[in-house]
Amino acid sequence: MSFKAGILVVRRNGSYKDIPGVRYHFPKKLYLNDILALRDRLVLLYEPRRGGTSESSGGRMGFVGFAFVDRVWDDPDDSTHAFLGYRMYTEFIHTIPLSATTVPPKSLQNAVRPVSFMEAEEVVRQGLLLQPSEGIRVGLVDAEDLIDTPERRSQEIVTNRLVRDASFRFRVVEQAYDGRCALTGVRMTNGYGRAEVDAAHIQPVANGGPDSTRNGLALMKSMHWAFDRGLVALSDSGHILTVDRGLDLTVAKLLPDDRRAFLPEVPDLRPHHAFLRRHREHDYNSHALAATDSDSRIGTLPNKARPKSIIS
Repeated sequence: MSFKAGILVVRRNGSYKDIPGVRYHFPKKLYLNDILALRDRLVLLYEPRRGGTSESSGGRMGFVGFAFVDRVWDDPDDSTHAFLGYRMYTEFIHTIPLSATTVPPKSLQNAVRPVSFMEAEEVVRQGLLLQPSEGIRVGLVDAEDLIDTPERRSQEIVTNRLVRDASFRFRVVEQAYDGRCALTGVRMTNGYGRAEVDAAHIQPVANGGPDSTRNGLALMKSMHWAFDRGLVALSDSGHILTVDRGLDLTVAKLLPDDRRAFLPEVPDLRPHHAFLRRHREHDYNSHALAATDSDSRIGTLPNKARPKSIIS
């Protein structure tokens, strides 16, 4: 068997410094050589149940996404550990259980294992396949890029931007936010039943942001515009932050009185604090808020200089 792909076991709750879609933390003594052998290769991400007794507290017991291995670097705070950076990270529409694949169970005995590209490719096909009978809203045009996944060539499946965009939009808009704007709570649909909200990246793809649900927000277009321009942001606890003389009054009136965002109840679908913090520090037009999430600092804040990003 030619091992030209790999599997990484990712734990939802653990002591490692993982950031979904950005980096994977691992002990060098156990896995450095194996991970270096996977540079520039396709890897499947598998969540075990270990770490909890249910899906909400532990893992989903299946393959949850794929990525390519990019750079590897030392943990500056721990010489015994290192980080792996992801490239073209994409989450699956569905969790794919091991039993539905041809991947041998022994491949999951260690956190990092090689696997054949053919086996990995088949898992990717299953993870991105959207069945027409799954209740797709009429008018969700980009879902067509997922429905025809089985007919796509191998290279297109794992690298095509349209497929990754469609997967990201479906995960964020349909599955996580049910078509509702995270900042206003408004859910509007067009004449075809399509939700009139965007799947917005908190950390832009152009700046290294991944297609991770936890790096996404469903936003109506006016709020998407304001968020991208740093006129509105979110605290780690989900409070909405705005800036003086920035947000148009008509738009600001759409925000809830208590300034609480409408975020998913499932923790794995809520924005990750690393992406929110990066947005506040790099894009939000105020002084740095990453060091605190105090309610006393929530509300309208003055426009200040932009600190540096914390995520490279």
